[in-house]
Amino acid sequence: MVGITQPRRVAAVSLARRVSDELSSPLGDTVGYQIRYDSGHFSQARTKIKFMTDGILLKELESDLLLRRYSVILIDEAHERSLNSDILVSLLSRIAQARTDMAFRERSETSPRFVTFPLRLVIMSATLRVKDF
Repeated sequence: MVGITQPRRVAAVSLARRVSDELSSPLGDTVGYQIRYDSGHFSQARTKIKFMTDGILLKELESDLLLRRYSVILIDEAHERSLNSDILVSLLSRIAQARTDMAFRERSETSPRFVTFPLRLVIMSATLRVKDF
């Protein structure tokens, strides 16, 4: 699954609606969103692109520190720095490294089945100062 974080609830909802319209898919099927107090617009089984607020992803980290459900995490609007986004960037950079190390170790063994895949982390911003990150 691809996880896309937005700093505000309205942005997460409107972007999910727009992308689902562009893909001609009902909202909550291939494209969904989850915000606080509203988790009825995505399916664990069917959703491939999930828009959410920073706080939702932080909450998911409590139950799965390696975010195994996600193959890509995209932090959007990183220039709108907040406590949540700063914590996320710090944790996600460590999680991405840990998953890469685990995947490399797994592939160097003679295991016939791969369980762990690296996490791709994308940080997007319109006006980002790179030295801040």
